[in-house]
Amino acid sequence: MATVDVINGDSISTLHSDIIQTQILTRLDGPTLASTATTSSYLQTLCTEERLWQELSIATWPAINDPRVVQAISSFPSGYRSFFADSYPFTEHTWQSEKHDPPTGLISAVDLYYRGEIIYSKVQEMETEKGKSGWFLSSPFRVDILDPKESVQTRIRYPGGDYEAWVKEMEESMKLNWIFIDPIKKRAANISSRKAVSARRNWLTGDLEIRFSTIVTAAAAEVAAVVSCGSAEAWKEVDEEVGGEIHVRDVRLQVEDIEGKCMKGRDSLVILQGLLEGKRSCKDDEERRAKERYEEYVRMKIQWRENKERKEKAQDTICMIFGFSLFVLLWSFILLR
Repeated sequence: MATVDVINGDSISTLHSDIIQTQILTRLDGPTLASTATTSSYLQTLCTEERLWQELSIATWPAINDPRVVQAISSFPSGYRSFFADSYPFTEHTWQSEKHDPPTGLISAVDLYYRGEIIYSKVQEMETEKGKSGWFLSSPFRVDILDPKESVQTRIRYPGGDYEAWVKEMEESMKLNWIFIDPIKKRAANISSRKAVSARRNWLTGDLEIRFSTIVTAAAAEVAAVVSCGSAEAWKEVDEEVGGEIHVRDVRLQVEDIEGKCMKGRDSLVILQGLLEGKRSCKDDEERRAKERYEEYVRMKIQWRENKERKEKAQDTICMIFGFSLFVLLWSFILLR
């Protein structure tokens, strides 16, 4: 959305409020609109109008135009303005949530884009209420947005030929917003990295998996949203020579530990609550920093795995030496009797 220069508060007050709201303020993006509100009391009144922030929020995240989300946002302290202030910035896990119970009733609002055009939107509630929370909290955490046999038809095509070049193009062209909404605590957070941090082929399914990641350093964990793209024909891989139409086959969220294993529901929800309550950042280079944090985390995982393998080899060596020594001692005792 385009930005415009803010006019001096005294001179703009001569314009009719309808002109300002319909012709000027509607052209501003969220951060500029918030800054404009600080220039004068007159503009502050106009800039905090609920309808203005509602239209801006829906234009930014089309999935939230859903009755369940609308009802949740209506309970926020300042409505859509509070929701935008929570969801627009990047969030960091800075909240000490270990002493708190995991949240319940979270709502996911997901928007998937390709080359700036939306290709899929959905809202889904998490079933963590009483009666279902037991298995959910003790099972590996995973939120599947698509049903097992569901796929999303797109205009994406793989032209064939240079597969690696196409993978890079897909990584640069895909964008994901995944907003978690807590209706009880009246908070929201976009836990996606917005731009993809990696794209690689799943050699088991043949699908291209595009990853959007938020790293939680304090917990040595990764909140990963994964989008799987594959051939339009079910159970068939994309022909690397011929190419073909591409469908979205899977959109899922999981929280992984440093070993790459899915964490259980309780631990995952505590981490998500930490992101909901965490510090926000609106720096211009946050998307680039998100990828750098992911790449650093991958290096840390590799180092951790290598250290673990060295420790296991050392333990195996000690066990072998101990076993061999015991064997020699036993035979020495028998032979020298």
